[in-house]
Amino acid sequence: MRPVVHMLILLCLCSGMSASPPPVFADTTTADSARGLAFTVHPEALGGSVGTPDQETGSFWRGHAAARIEHTRWDGHCTVDFIRGTGPALHRAMEAGYDRRQGNGNHATRLRTRWSWQPLSSVGIALGRDTLHDGWGRRSLFRGRHAAPTPFLEVNLDGGGRLRYRHRIEALQGAASIHCWTGATGDPHEWIPPKGRMRTGIERMVVSHRLEVDLGQRITGVLWGAVVWNTEDARGFEPHYLLPLTSLRPTEYAQGSSDNALVGLEGRLRLGRNPERNRHLYGQLLLDELIVAEILGSTGWWGNKYGMLGGLYCGYPAGSWRVELVGVRPWTYSHYTPTSAYITGLTPLAHPLGANFMEGSVQGDWQMGPWRLQGRCTASIRGDDPDGDDPTGSRPQIGDIDRTRLSYDWLNGSARQFMLVQLDAGRPVKLGSKTFLQAFARMQWRQVSNGPDQQASWQAIMGLRSTGPFFGADW
Repeated sequence: MRPVVHMLILLCLCSGMSASPPPVFADTTTADSARGLAFTVHPEALGGSVGTPDQETGSFWRGHAAARIEHTRWDGHCTVDFIRGTGPALHRAMEAGYDRRQGNGNHATRLRTRWSWQPLSSVGIALGRDTLHDGWGRRSLFRGRHAAPTPFLEVNLDGGGRLRYRHRIEALQGAASIHCWTGATGDPHEWIPPKGRMRTGIERMVVSHRLEVDLGQRITGVLWGAVVWNTEDARGFEPHYLLPLTSLRPTEYAQGSSDNALVGLEGRLRLGRNPERNRHLYGQLLLDELIVAEILGSTGWWGNKYGMLGGLYCGYPAGSWRVELVGVRPWTYSHYTPTSAYITGLTPLAHPLGANFMEGSVQGDWQMGPWRLQGRCTASIRGDDPDGDDPTGSRPQIGDIDRTRLSYDWLNGSARQFMLVQLDAGRPVKLGSKTFLQAFARMQWRQVSNGPDQQASWQAIMGLRSTGPFFGADW
C-alpha cells in the first residue's frame, strides 16, 4: 500500500480532468463573504414498493446526504448514500456500486468524496473517491457513472483554446467475489456477497489520458488510452505511465508486461447554431485488440475485441431527448489474468453489461410548468454461457485464457434479453428561504429473460430528493 501512496503523491505533483458533481436541487447555505467560503447541505429521502406477477412484494427506502464547502480556488464535497429494503429493488441497487451490506444484509452504504483545486486558470487538480464518467453519452465504453466510486487523482489542462488534456490515475478495489468460475450464470447478482464487505482492498490500478481537440466550430475529436496493471506484479510500477502524452499501448508492449491496454476514439458533431437548442451526434470506438484481415474475412476470430457507441442528443428550452445504441464484441475488456481485466459489477470500468451484447435506449424529459417529466426505455440482448463449460466471452472477469475455441460470433450463446421502462414526475418544494427539494413519484417495469426463464417486476417509488432522478441499475 505504501508504494501506491507514494505514487499518488508523485502524480499529484506532475499530472487528470476534474468532473463536476451531480446537479442538486437542495441549497442550504451559509457563507463568509470575507473569505469566500460557502457550506451547503443536500438531504434526500425516498421510499417505494416492488412487486412481481407472482405477487412477491418488497419495500425499500433510500437516504442521501451531501455536504459541500467552497472557496475562491477550491471546493470539496462529501456524500453518504444509504439504502434499505427487501426483494429485487435492493439487489438491483447493489449493482450500482455500494460498499458494504450491513446487519442482516438488507441495507447497504457507500461514501463518495472529492476535492478540486484550481492553482492556475489553465490547471485543475482533483482527488478523492467518487464516481466518474468519460464521453458525451448516457453510457460509456470506458468509464461510466453507473458504477462504484473509486479513489482517483487527476490533472486537467485547459487554456481556453482548442486543446484540452487530462491525466488520471486510479486505485481500483475489486469485488469480493471477482474471480467468477466458468459455471456461474450471467446474472451480476452472482458477484455480490449476501452481507459484509462487497469489495476488497486495492488490487489493481489504472492510468489513463484523454486529449480533446476542437476541429472548427462544430466538430470535437478525442483520443484516449488506458492501462490496467496488477499491484501484486513483482515488476512494480512503470514510471513512463506518469508522463503526459505517453503512448500507453506501445509502452506496455515495449516492456513485455502483463498489463492490459486499451485505446479509444470519440467524436461529437454539433447540429445547428441556436445556443438554446443543444443538438449533437456523438460516438465512441473502443479498441482492445483486432486484426483487420480477420475482420474483412468475417472469420469471427476471438481476438477481434472492440466496442462501438453512437447517439443523438437534442436539447431545447423545455427539455431534451436522446437515442443511443451500443455494441461490444465477445471477450472485449478481458485478460488472461482476471485482475487485469476491465470489468464492472462493483468495479468502475467498462460497460455494465460486460461484452458480447447490443443495447439501445430512448429517453426524454419535459418541463411542464412546475412539473418535470422524464421517461426512458432501455432494451438489450447478451449472449450468455449456454452450459457453463463453454464461455461466450460475455463476462470479462472470466479470463480469456478460459476460451474454448478460436471463433466467436457476436451474441453467441444463450440469449439474455432485458427491457426496462421508467416514468418519473417531480416538482420543486421550497422549505425555508434557501432550501429546495423535489417531491416526485416514479413507476417502472423491468423484465429479464434467460432462455425459457423469464422474470418481471414493477416498482412504485415516491419521496423527496435533491439529486434528480435516481434510475438505479438499468442493465
